[in-house]
Amino acid sequence: MQEIEFEIDRDAVKQYFQVIQSFAVLMTTVWLCGLGIILGVVYYFTVGEWLCLKQVSAFRYRLEGSTLRVDGGGLNLYRKSIPLERITDVALVQGPILRYFNIWVMCIQTAGSAQTEAMLYGVREPEKVRELILAQRQSVYGGDVVCETRSHHPNPVPAGEGT
Repeated sequence: MQEIEFEIDRDAVKQYFQVIQSFAVLMTTVWLCGLGIILGVVYYFTVGEWLCLKQVSAFRYRLEGSTLRVDGGGLNLYRKSIPLERITDVALVQGPILRYFNIWVMCIQTAGSAQTEAMLYGVREPEKVRELILAQRQSVYGGDVVCETRSHHPNPVPAGEGT
């Protein structure tokens, strides 16, 4: 089967992660002991840059037939395989900091999960990628994908009609 790998704006995502992580260090240390600005700056230029580079270089997003594959991580690497039949929505999110770096996050929602199954950072041309994922899902499953809901009774009876 054909593999389609999505391009990632790695430089922008790295800068975004550095800012977010440095801000988290700053806020934590301000709360703990008031040394936040110094530690935030030190983190940004030392460990922060190295860790963000590790995270961003691990990102890989691709379609392989009927599966969306997502690789990522920093110190702990992960690999996810999400069957296209389980995908219910692909949401594009861009808050103010993401907008500053001109990147989007694609949130993959699946049937049977209350949480976002995967977050794809910095995909180039996110609208086209979203449409590609949904079109691939449609072509593989022909639009007949049914998300099953479990009920305790095969033929539920409306309230007030019987016992």
